[in-house]
Amino acid sequence: MWSHERQSKILELLGTEKKVFTNQLAQLFDVSRETVRRDLLDMEQDGTLVRVHGGAMSVEREIKPELAFSERLAAHADQKSAIGAMACTIIPRGSTIFVDAGTTTRAFAEQLAREGDVRVITNSIEIARILGSAGNCDTLLLGGRPHTDVPATYGEMTLSEIDRFLADFAVISPVGIHPDRGATDYELHEAEVARAMMRRSRECIMLCHSEKLGAESRVSLCRLDEIEHLVTDGDAEPLINLTRGQIHQTTRSPAQKLRA
Repeated sequence: MWSHERQSKILELLGTEKKVFTNQLAQLFDVSRETVRRDLLDMEQDGTLVRVHGGAMSVEREIKPELAFSERLAAHADQKSAIGAMACTIIPRGSTIFVDAGTTTRAFAEQLAREGDVRVITNSIEIARILGSAGNCDTLLLGGRPHTDVPATYGEMTLSEIDRFLADFAVISPVGIHPDRGATDYELHEAEVARAMMRRSRECIMLCHSEKLGAESRVSLCRLDEIEHLVTDGDAEPLINLTRGQIHQTTRSPAQKLRA
């Protein structure tokens, strides 16, 4: 069992039992206690748990489970489309970009397919299909294990393939961006891919509709000072202050203006 698989299982156990023990985890995973301690240390550094004597406890925060990918596709569709269009204006022609799997990055890919002339490296099967069908982008789908909910690849193979490339931009869609915790994801395997993409890119572009601003989830992605561009919609309030990055805000659509 890979480290990310063990850590995902630890998060599941903490979700129901609130506390896990090193000895029990070592027996469950058939690994040494030192291996479990390293997992717990990594997870504590990510802010997903608190280590205690003999094991670890869940972080005392109310973290809502993320909706299924199919449900998220229909939500905030207009805002996501506008965010995707604005993100395209940041990226020069001929750039190489990483794009992670998400519903907002999928909307970005639909806009990008109209622009073309970029090289895209993604773990999203949907994004690879959209850009591959357009025929005007050089598109690479990263190998790895397909996920049951989100149509994308994850795991050690995906991470190792990311390390083979250097990109101009990493385009990432987090679960939330919090003033104190920075950008976060709900699933550990998704966060690992996003972090690897950011590490191998010159600049990070975060796509985040207004309801995600101020929200936080289980797994840390990065600090606010690691974000060069935050693209959000016209309903966003100034909750986030990027210390060295730039915030790009779309104009309100007619539907948004009516709701306001």
